[in-house]
Amino acid sequence: MKYRVFLQNKLWRDKMVDVLEKQGSRMNWRRLNDEEFDAELRVKMIEEVHEVKSARSKDELLGELADMFEVIETLANLHGFNFDEVRAAQLKKGKERGGFGQRMFVETAEHPVGSFGERYCLAEPEKYPEIT
Repeated sequence: MKYRVFLQNKLWRDKMVDVLEKQGSRMNWRRLNDEEFDAELRVKMIEEVHEVKSARSKDELLGELADMFEVIETLANLHGFNFDEVRAAQLKKGKERGGFGQRMFVETAEHPVGSFGERYCLAEPEKYPEIT
């Protein structure tokens, strides 16, 4: 049997390797240590964010959101948090800072020199470039 080889270099869901092997694929994989697993879960989260952004239907969006929850829960568990703790932290942040329900999209922010806002933006100039 002739095979074509495709580079993957990414974290896969547990059952999918078996599914493809049962279909005749040959999968070359290794088990990650905790440090590698942590790094790859964070990469997977970015991948899932892009898939949420590109979802074209409600069903597709629901599936991608479910994938994000899976990654969040797994990453939390790796660091010793359970999902209830993550949810409690979410609720606490929401109480302190609010959520996104008001749909407030800030286009620019003008901070006084020496203020917290100025320092915050200057600390990440790629994320918050200064407009001159």
